[in-house]
Amino acid sequence: MATSSRQSGLFGVNDWKAIYQTFREADFRSYDYETLRKSFIDYLRLYYPETFNDYIESSEFIALLDVMAFMGQGLAFRNDLNARENFIDTAERRDSVIKLADLVSYTPKRNLAGQGYLKVTSIQTSQNISDINGINLSNIPILWNDPANPNWLEQFNTIINATLINTQRIGRPGNVADLLGITTSEYTIQIPPGTLPIVPFNSTVDGQNMNFELVSVTSVDEDYVYEIPPAPSQRFNISYRNDKLGYGSPETGWFFYFKQGSLQAADFKLEQQIANQTIDIDIQGINNTDTWLYQLNENNGDRLLWSKVDNVYASAYLQTETSFKKIFSVNSRFNDQVTYVFGDGVFSEIPVGQFRAYVRAGNALTYTIDPSEMQGINITFTYINRNGKSENLTVGLELPLSISNAQQREAIQEIKQRAPTRYYTQNRMVNGEDYNNFPYTLYSSIIKSKAINRSSIGVSKNLDLLDPTGKYSSTNVFGSDGALYQNNVDSYLTLF
Repeated sequence: MATSSRQSGLFGVNDWKAIYQTFREADFRSYDYETLRKSFIDYLRLYYPETFNDYIESSEFIALLDVMAFMGQGLAFRNDLNARENFIDTAERRDSVIKLADLVSYTPKRNLAGQGYLKVTSIQTSQNISDINGINLSNIPILWNDPANPNWLEQFNTIINATLINTQRIGRPGNVADLLGITTSEYTIQIPPGTLPIVPFNSTVDGQNMNFELVSVTSVDEDYVYEIPPAPSQRFNISYRNDKLGYGSPETGWFFYFKQGSLQAADFKLEQQIANQTIDIDIQGINNTDTWLYQLNENNGDRLLWSKVDNVYASAYLQTETSFKKIFSVNSRFNDQVTYVFGDGVFSEIPVGQFRAYVRAGNALTYTIDPSEMQGINITFTYINRNGKSENLTVGLELPLSISNAQQREAIQEIKQRAPTRYYTQNRMVNGEDYNNFPYTLYSSIIKSKAINRSSIGVSKNLDLLDPTGKYSSTNVFGSDGALYQNNVDSYLTLF
């Protein structure tokens, strides 16, 4: 097979590998240009030795054979790629690998946003409030652990108290938890009604300008912090953390939680009950955790949060024991876009009405944020004081410790490795080995079990298996994206 000449000769001066470098493992077998051309000529010499014997390069019929051989090579190339993209082991396009992984209920991981705590180093309010000595603190920056100000702590607490909701004071938080040995108290800032609990800002990391957001987090019912589902008028939390090492410790003081990316909303309306409904959210760079869904009430403006699950059909026997069936799952797509997947009305409710999806899209990069890259950040946002008046709060923030939790999306090779193992985590039996071994893991009363695999999912024993492992069978692929036409119109010119 003339592989080297075929690769260098296709498309004139363009190199085959340069054009199709992603599909470098393509194997055309005998469907290259030289082999097809030789097959045509051998056929003519064998069956039509007297009808045609003009085999010089300038012959018109030889030129037609060259065109057909060229088209045959191109058609074989496209068919070969299409066939390969239908098997997870040989697929190269990420979109194909994601769709094949979805067939075994494996959702590839999207990117993870860089996130962590920013420490409040200074605070300033536009509100007219006074400290214990009667000093008006309006528009005066108060520094954390300021050695030149003996009243810094009392003044800091006075300003913080002025921003909190009516039911909270410092020492009377909304929630307290011990997180990794650090006592964390949660307080809620009174933000204006109808606004999202999100405060955006920018910073330069690794020489690249990135967008970040202060978000509201809590640890209620968990031993870790998680973001409160964002919605207008949702509470905006600030945390006081104490590692018992003094005010100068980097992990003692007031903190805001931040994430890389920007929160975006997508509205859609479902007017009919359709089982197994799917809705595409065509926003690129959506991270792996920040996806929410609200059902909106058009009459009174209320919203109901739907619960996200790994799979709307996973552990279905448990879902029948609860009356809450407003659930959905999220599938990954190309470029970290997502698809919201709903149920069939049996184990989960079929959605009908007006909906709003919130997602956070980031830059999908892997990076480490050094404390020196987040220093001297000043952010101003609006809060409502206890008299119902809007005031401005300006906070100075800095990163106390390095953060390295940002990750790119799951690589193609990782998806190929992990997706086939998905079956063994779903308590299901698929192949002959599963039927012989899996029952022993659930029932101790089974003494002996023997299953004969007549046909398993995806592979029929009636097929002629060419692969000695029995994993693949022969596949016939037909393509019709090439055509050759003959123009029989005679052209003529009339002379006067």
